[in-house]
Amino acid sequence: MTPPNIDFTRQELYRLRLKPFVERRMAKAESVFLEKHNPSEWIEYVVSTLIERLPMEKLLTLSDEDLKGMVGRLMSLELVTGMLDDFTPEQTRIFNECLVRR
Repeated sequence: MTPPNIDFTRQELYRLRLKPFVERRMAKAESVFLEKHNPSEWIEYVVSTLIERLPMEKLLTLSDEDLKGMVGRLMSLELVTGMLDDFTPEQTRIFNECLVRR
């Protein structure tokens, strides 16, 4: 018996692999993440961002722990970026003065 022919688009494959990590991340700090996007918007954001930066071969071979960290960092970065966009010029200046330059 031959297995059924199952075709997935690239987008669907990324979504299937990444969705559980987005959902788990949101469950840990749901209120913070929901202030920015609803769950489906977060999933689409992560998928669309990583589909451009992460080759499919890498997506399929990365460990769950590595993907968990990647998704968490990406979502956190999106939150911080949004927060910085809301700063006034004075707040931006103060923030920049507090950064440690390497």
